Amino acid sequence: MTTPFFTDLQTRARGFLSGIAQEDSLISGAVLVSASYDEAAFSDALFAQLDIPQPSTLSRAVPRRKAEFLAGRAMTQAAMAGLGLPPRPVDTTPSRAPLWPEGLSGSISHARGRCACLLSQDTGRSFGIDTEAIAEGRSLDAILSQTLSPDERALLTQGPHPTNTNATLAFSAKEALFKALYPQVGRHFGFDAAELTDPPGDTSLALSLTTSLTETLPKGRRFDIHLRCTSTHILTWLAVPTP
Repeated sequence: MTTPFFTDLQTRARGFLSGIAQEDSLISGAVLVSASYDEAAFSDALFAQLDIPQPSTLSRAVPRRKAEFLAGRAMTQAAMAGLGLPPRPVDTTPSRAPLWPEGLSGSISHARGRCACLLSQDTGRSFGIDTEAIAEGRSLDAILSQTLSPDERALLTQGPHPTNTNATLAFSAKEALFKALYPQVGRHFGFDAAELTDPPGDTSLALSLTTSLTETLPKGRRFDIHLRCTSTHILTWLAVPTP
């Protein structure tokens, strides 16, 4: 689904953004918006053109980092429009996580030309979303060796997706889960804190905690995570009630 705001945002982006669309989030009260972005079309002038403040921490960043930030914040504007709200700036915490305006809770992701935002006015839940290019070569080797256990790797040849897609989905789901749980846990935790329990399915996969993160996030807690795949990228997302 597209809206007049999406069309206007895309026009003002001057080729930097394309295909802005609202997808079915499968989560009550949450809006999911995604798009493509072209790093080659990025310029610093686009921050003003899209009415997105450029933080001082990005003043010396490389163009790729600036383009990723801008694409993600553009998705927050689109998601606010999807909720029927006017666009508002989204600041950044010292840990580089989004600092959502009062009354909003969400998550942002960007990777190799794709960006997405999951947003809700339900602040009683925390959200996580992650998009990734389907891994190959060294990127796939790194996922297999650094983020997945032997038991998890054994599941990757099963299910409806190719092995490299399954590996990317498992990695992405762990990233999405970290984003959703970090507000409750308040500290970083590794990829080994959650494990794939079954091969990823057509529309979802499950992760279970291998260790207790908090009293309300005990070892064995299971999380069902939504997924979508294209020929080049995958998307994973979830919502977690806050205690």
